[in-house]
Amino acid sequence: MHTRYDIPDNYYFSGGTQVSTITLLALVILLASIACMFMVRRRQVVVPFLLANLVLPVSATIVVGGLHFLALRLLILAGWLRLCLRGELSWPRWTGLDKAVMAWACVYAVAFTVLWGNVAALTNRLGFLWNTLGAYLLLRILIRDKNDVVRVIKALAVFVIVVGPFLLHEHITGHNAFNVLGAEEVSAVRNGTIRAMGPFSHPIIAGTIGAMLAPLFIGLWWQDKRQRWLCGIAIASSLMMTVSAGASTPMMTFAAGVFALLLWSWRTRMRFFRRALVAALAVLQLVMKAPVWMLIARTGGAIGGSGYHRSMLIDNFIHHVGEWWLVGTQNNADWGYDMWDVDNAFVAAGVGGGLLTFLAFIALVVYAYKQVGKSRILAAKFHNDERLVWALGACLFANTVGFFGIVYFDQSVVAWYALLAMISATATVLPASGIRPQARWKPANWREQAEPVREGKRLVPGHTLVGK
Repeated sequence: MHTRYDIPDNYYFSGGTQVSTITLLALVILLASIACMFMVRRRQVVVPFLLANLVLPVSATIVVGGLHFLALRLLILAGWLRLCLRGELSWPRWTGLDKAVMAWACVYAVAFTVLWGNVAALTNRLGFLWNTLGAYLLLRILIRDKNDVVRVIKALAVFVIVVGPFLLHEHITGHNAFNVLGAEEVSAVRNGTIRAMGPFSHPIIAGTIGAMLAPLFIGLWWQDKRQRWLCGIAIASSLMMTVSAGASTPMMTFAAGVFALLLWSWRTRMRFFRRALVAALAVLQLVMKAPVWMLIARTGGAIGGSGYHRSMLIDNFIHHVGEWWLVGTQNNADWGYDMWDVDNAFVAAGVGGGLLTFLAFIALVVYAYKQVGKSRILAAKFHNDERLVWALGACLFANTVGFFGIVYFDQSVVAWYALLAMISATATVLPASGIRPQARWKPANWREQAEPVREGKRLVPGHTLVGK
């Protein structure tokens, strides 16, 4: 039976540093970013918020009264203060995805607190809610229309252009240039390969973030020809981040994003594709000697990753459903070797919060896909906009594949929440031109083809225009 002796201290919650660990340079960047958030126009607040969050590592922490104020949390607080003090706090129209995110976060927080049943767990989940709902709702307020979506993608492109070469340098030399901000100075090494992590807490996270953002830059390439130079450099930098991680999960994430982009010509036949995929998995389950999820072990092993561990994690998760279904389990470390390391977002939801949290997380992903499908139909007559929405869906698919090998547990969550916020914003995103800036789209019945509505001299298919 596996023992717990090799589980890192404070892996689940509580503990951590007892003193502030933020470096001088990180503090300067943090304060400068907060100042920018108060000085720029409302639409531009999202740029310093995203860039500072992604560059500053979680070790950039200020401890006050035993509470840990990460750079992420301070930036969230600054964002909300900016909106409140300037009178800019206006809520967008709620979507099913917004409700799914809130439901998942609240259910997860309650179940985790009940599972551990102590004050430390409650404190941990309050911090989780601050990070999750604070960041997501702030991003939803800041990302309202297509221009905001494009602005976010440009900011993310700048981020990978800056970070990508540093990660490649770390992959070659073993020196992490972001140690001046508090990141790990010495890089991880596996089988003689240096695994770059940059400002992130793990090489797989660093590589996965770079890989999953690549489809967004393709979408921006399609959207605006004037930005193709930026997109080209960003795509190359994303590939640098993917390769420099020296792990299979980022490679599979990058491949998934490219595969989803290539399905563009199938965009009107995705129902057939989904059913074919499910049927193929069912057939494989019948003909394979091992369960179908053992394909992860074969794929990961072929490109030098730890796919076997991830396959066994899913296998044990299924076989121990009686232990975790209620509110999760504290005993997953006893399932087998290294089973404490829950590097699967779906498994982590069940282990940390039970069946209800697991289903809520799946519902969150499902609602995101549904919104992408609806928004693609919304933009069907505007080719570049439709391609941009498709790129958001490709990024979502890349994340879905990546979630089988990683859990975002550091500042990387901001990139995930930004993606969800952009997808949710497409429910009210404006077409390229010819529509009043203050107008909003109200989706018609998606199961039926709505009658076109005349707006000026143009016919808008399947929607009614509301607001003035």
